[in-house]
Amino acid sequence: MPADDELGAGVLCLRAGSEPADWFLDQVHALGAVEWGPEGDPADEEFLAQAGDAIARQAAGGPVHVVAAGTAVPRALLLAARRPELVVSILAADPEVDEADPAYWELLKQVHTPTLVVVAAPRPDTDTSQAQTVAGGVDNGVMVIVDGTAAPVHRSNPRSFAEWVTAFMSIAEGLSSLVPTAREEAHA
Repeated sequence: MPADDELGAGVLCLRAGSEPADWFLDQVHALGAVEWGPEGDPADEEFLAQAGDAIARQAAGGPVHVVAAGTAVPRALLLAARRPELVVSILAADPEVDEADPAYWELLKQVHTPTLVVVAAPRPDTDTSQAQTVAGGVDNGVMVIVDGTAAPVHRSNPRSFAEWVTAFMSIAEGLSSLVPTAREEAHA
Protein backbone atom coordinates (compact mmCIF):
# COMPACT_ATOMS: atom_id res chain seq x y z
CA MET A 1 0.00 0.00 0.00
CA PRO A 2 1.46 3.39 -0.93
CA ALA A 3 2.44 5.53 2.03
CA ASP A 4 0.23 8.39 0.90
CA ASP A 5 -2.85 6.23 1.61
CA GLU A 6 -1.96 6.33 5.32
CA LEU A 7 -0.08 9.62 5.67
CA GLY A 8 -1.31 13.19 5.68
CA ALA A 9 1.67 14.68 3.85
CA GLY A 10 3.01 13.97 0.40
CA VAL A 11 6.44 12.56 -0.38
CA LEU A 12 8.91 14.48 -2.54
CA CYS A 13 12.03 12.68 -3.79
CA LEU A 14 14.75 15.28 -4.31
CA ARG A 15 17.24 14.51 -7.09
CA ALA A 16 20.66 16.07 -7.46
CA GLY A 17 21.56 17.41 -10.90
CA SER A 18 23.71 14.40 -11.83
CA GLU A 19 21.12 11.75 -11.04
CA PRO A 20 18.93 10.19 -13.74
CA ALA A 21 15.23 11.06 -13.98
CA ASP A 22 14.28 7.61 -12.66
CA TRP A 23 16.67 7.73 -9.66
CA PHE A 24 13.76 7.22 -7.25
CA LEU A 25 11.58 5.00 -9.44
CA ASP A 26 11.04 2.41 -6.69
CA GLN A 27 10.09 5.11 -4.17
CA VAL A 28 7.67 6.74 -6.61
CA HIS A 29 5.85 3.41 -6.89
CA ALA A 30 6.18 2.18 -3.28
CA LEU A 31 5.57 5.49 -1.51
CA GLY A 32 3.33 7.31 -3.97
CA ALA A 33 6.11 9.91 -4.19
CA VAL A 34 6.75 12.70 -6.64
CA GLU A 35 10.29 12.93 -8.02
CA TRP A 36 11.82 16.38 -8.58
CA GLY A 37 15.20 18.00 -9.14
CA PRO A 38 16.17 21.67 -9.52
CA GLU A 39 16.94 23.18 -12.89
CA GLY A 40 20.71 23.39 -13.31
CA ASP A 41 22.87 23.93 -10.24
CA PRO A 42 21.17 26.93 -8.62
CA ALA A 43 22.51 28.98 -5.73
CA ASP A 44 20.81 28.37 -2.37
CA GLU A 45 18.12 31.06 -2.65
CA GLU A 46 17.18 30.02 -6.18
CA PHE A 47 17.08 26.37 -5.11
CA LEU A 48 14.75 27.25 -2.23
CA ALA A 49 12.46 29.17 -4.61
CA GLN A 50 12.40 26.30 -7.12
CA ALA A 51 11.76 23.74 -4.35
CA GLY A 52 8.92 25.83 -2.93
CA ASP A 53 7.36 26.08 -6.40
CA ALA A 54 7.76 22.34 -6.97
CA ILE A 55 6.10 21.52 -3.66
CA ALA A 56 3.24 23.91 -4.46
CA ARG A 57 2.74 22.36 -7.92
CA GLN A 58 3.55 18.71 -7.42
CA ALA A 59 2.80 17.99 -3.79
CA ALA A 60 -0.34 20.06 -3.21
CA GLY A 61 1.55 22.87 -1.48
CA GLY A 62 3.21 20.84 1.25
CA PRO A 63 4.30 20.12 3.80
CA VAL A 64 6.08 17.05 2.48
CA HIS A 65 8.40 14.29 3.53
CA VAL A 66 11.65 14.85 1.60
CA VAL A 67 13.59 11.81 0.41
CA ALA A 68 17.14 12.56 -0.75
CA ALA A 69 20.19 10.45 -1.51
CA GLY A 70 23.90 11.06 -1.83
CA THR A 71 24.79 14.60 -2.89
CA ALA A 72 21.15 15.77 -2.71
CA VAL A 73 21.08 15.34 1.09
CA PRO A 74 22.68 18.75 1.85
CA ARG A 75 19.97 20.42 -0.25
CA ALA A 76 17.27 18.55 1.69
CA LEU A 77 18.86 19.80 4.92
CA LEU A 78 18.92 23.35 3.53
CA LEU A 79 15.22 23.13 2.65
CA ALA A 80 14.38 21.91 6.16
CA ALA A 81 16.49 24.63 7.79
CA ARG A 82 15.25 27.56 5.71
CA ARG A 83 11.70 26.47 4.85
CA PRO A 84 10.69 24.23 7.78
CA GLU A 85 7.00 24.87 7.14
CA LEU A 86 7.36 22.82 3.93
CA VAL A 87 9.12 19.77 5.42
CA VAL A 88 7.58 17.18 7.75
CA SER A 89 10.62 14.89 7.74
CA ILE A 90 13.89 14.25 5.95
CA LEU A 91 14.68 10.73 4.77
CA ALA A 92 18.34 10.67 3.78
CA ALA A 93 19.87 7.70 1.97
CA ASP A 94 23.65 7.32 2.02
CA PRO A 95 24.39 11.03 2.47
CA GLU A 96 27.44 12.59 0.83
CA VAL A 97 28.43 15.74 2.71
CA ASP A 98 31.46 18.03 2.93
CA GLU A 99 32.58 17.63 6.53
CA ALA A 100 35.47 20.08 5.91
CA ASP A 101 33.03 22.93 5.18
CA PRO A 102 32.15 24.95 8.33
CA ALA A 103 28.85 25.94 6.66
CA TYR A 104 27.80 22.26 6.74
CA TRP A 105 28.11 22.16 10.53
CA GLU A 106 26.19 25.44 10.87
CA LEU A 107 23.43 24.08 8.62
CA LEU A 108 23.04 20.98 10.79
CA LYS A 109 22.42 23.18 13.83
CA GLN A 110 19.54 24.87 12.01
CA VAL A 111 17.66 21.65 11.18
CA HIS A 112 14.96 20.74 13.70
CA THR A 113 12.95 18.50 11.39
CA PRO A 114 12.77 14.79 12.26
CA THR A 115 15.48 13.16 10.14
CA LEU A 116 16.08 9.51 9.33
CA VAL A 117 19.42 8.57 7.80
CA VAL A 118 19.48 5.15 6.13
CA VAL A 119 22.93 3.94 5.16
CA ALA A 120 24.07 0.86 3.26
CA ALA A 121 26.82 -1.28 4.76
CA PRO A 122 27.91 -3.99 2.35
CA ARG A 123 30.69 -5.05 4.76
CA PRO A 124 31.04 -4.81 8.54
CA ASP A 125 33.92 -2.31 8.13
CA THR A 126 31.96 0.10 5.88
CA ASP A 127 32.62 3.74 6.75
CA THR A 128 29.36 5.29 7.93
CA SER A 129 30.88 8.46 9.40
CA GLN A 130 29.22 10.90 6.98
CA ALA A 131 25.82 9.42 7.75
CA GLN A 132 26.59 9.63 11.46
CA THR A 133 27.38 13.35 11.21
CA VAL A 134 23.98 14.00 9.65
CA ALA A 135 22.01 11.88 12.13
CA GLY A 136 23.95 13.15 15.12
CA GLY A 137 24.16 16.75 13.96
CA VAL A 138 20.45 17.56 13.67
CA ASP A 139 17.78 17.65 16.34
CA ASN A 140 15.56 14.59 16.08
CA GLY A 141 18.04 12.68 13.93
CA VAL A 142 18.35 8.90 13.89
CA MET A 143 20.34 6.48 11.76
CA VAL A 144 19.67 2.98 10.47
CA ILE A 145 22.34 0.76 8.94
CA VAL A 146 21.17 -1.81 6.39
CA ASP A 147 23.78 -4.58 6.60
CA GLY A 148 24.80 -6.54 3.53
CA THR A 149 23.46 -3.92 1.15
CA ALA A 150 25.37 -1.94 -1.46
CA ALA A 151 24.99 1.82 -1.81
CA PRO A 152 22.77 3.46 -2.75
CA VAL A 153 20.46 1.72 -0.33
CA HIS A 154 17.26 3.15 -1.84
CA ARG A 155 18.07 1.40 -5.14
CA SER A 156 19.82 -1.78 -4.01
CA ASN A 157 17.34 -2.62 -1.26
CA PRO A 158 14.19 -0.60 -2.01
CA ARG A 159 11.89 -2.81 0.04
CA SER A 160 13.85 -2.38 3.27
CA PHE A 161 14.29 1.33 2.54
CA ALA A 162 10.53 1.75 2.00
CA GLU A 163 9.73 -0.06 5.26
CA TRP A 164 12.08 2.14 7.29
CA VAL A 165 11.00 5.42 5.75
CA THR A 166 7.29 4.62 5.87
CA ALA A 167 7.48 3.85 9.59
CA PHE A 168 9.52 7.01 10.22
CA MET A 169 7.14 9.20 8.20
CA SER A 170 4.23 7.95 10.29
CA ILE A 171 6.13 8.71 13.50
CA ALA A 172 7.12 12.19 12.25
CA GLU A 173 3.50 13.02 11.42
CA GLY A 174 2.36 11.75 14.80
CA LEU A 175 4.92 13.87 16.61
CA SER A 176 4.04 16.89 14.51
CA SER A 177 0.36 16.58 15.38
CA LEU A 178 1.08 16.34 19.11
CA VAL A 179 3.13 19.51 19.45
CA PRO A 180 2.44 21.87 16.54
CA THR A 181 3.07 25.04 18.55
CA ALA A 182 6.44 23.83 19.84
CA ARG A 183 7.54 23.08 16.27
CA GLU A 184 6.42 26.50 15.06
CA GLU A 185 8.18 28.24 17.97
CA ALA A 186 11.40 26.30 17.33
CA HIS A 187 11.55 27.69 13.80
CA ALA A 188 10.56 31.27 14.61
